[in-house]
Amino acid sequence: MKNNNNIKVSVVIPVYNTEKYIRQTVESIMSQTLKELEIIIINDGSTDESLKIIKALALLDNRIQFYSQPNQGPSVTRNAGITHSHGKYLYFMDSDDLLETDTLEICYQKCEEDRLDFVFFDACCFYDNDLSYVPQLSYQRTDKMEDKIYNGIEALKFQLENEIFTPSACLNFISTSFLKKCDLHFYPGILHEDQLFSTLLYLQAERTACIRRSFFQRRLRNNSIMTCKFSTKNLKSYLIVVHELLQFKKQTREENVGVVIDLHLSQMLNAVVWQAHTLPFRKRIQLAIRSLFQYKRYISIRSIGVLLFKSLIHQQSKSND
Repeated sequence: MKNNNNIKVSVVIPVYNTEKYIRQTVESIMSQTLKELEIIIINDGSTDESLKIIKALALLDNRIQFYSQPNQGPSVTRNAGITHSHGKYLYFMDSDDLLETDTLEICYQKCEEDRLDFVFFDACCFYDNDLSYVPQLSYQRTDKMEDKIYNGIEALKFQLENEIFTPSACLNFISTSFLKKCDLHFYPGILHEDQLFSTLLYLQAERTACIRRSFFQRRLRNNSIMTCKFSTKNLKSYLIVVHELLQFKKQTREENVGVVIDLHLSQMLNAVVWQAHTLPFRKRIQLAIRSLFQYKRYISIRSIGVLLFKSLIHQQSKSND
């Protein structure tokens, strides 16, 4: 699409070694009922056949533009997509998932009619046949929410209080002008970058709403971030998210923002500490000390107990068997 003024939505797709899935993913965007799109694909140093497939797809659809860079991770890749975008709205798509055909048209109409900073929706999961570990995940939340315009803080607080918040960037359809006004980008070099991005998105939005549809189809597969064993890098990434949110709280100094950030950190940190029980004992001791002194207002004693002793109890149980 040569006239940038006609572009309603920019779809940004970071790609790293997803040759098995990328064609189906891009075709789910190519077949959208909203045609005034640009499809921005950033090849993040793939070493498989992903780039070859992308080039073949670009020959079929002139709305596709692709770029290549050395591997730098999803945050840098998405940020690169933002710099190349011209659409009135932005949508971030993962390279192994699928999108319902009418998603972008319905989201565009909703945002235009209600003058929204962003709109959010639900997802459903499907599984690769060779998946060895199936995490228990739910992306259903909008059926509990009112069909109204929220401010972002109000919408986030409701989801946190009802324990239905999910931070995936792929569940948000965002006004480009709002994103630029907030100067919001993905934090580079970490896992769980969506935790920070989506939280800051909500905290700064004046007008948002939900659509009660599971537009996004999330593929769960082996060797993805979501299905890999919890590691030290997971922990470090979460702690960077915590630091950045506390910095935002300090800079904003608004009581309602602080309340929501505290609620979010409490839920997130307790969940992280529970997952961290699989780390080496020395790392768990370090995290327990940090929890008691730096994050004691957020983390329960029960969670620290799980961190220190769950793996020991599990080992003893196995030995008894």
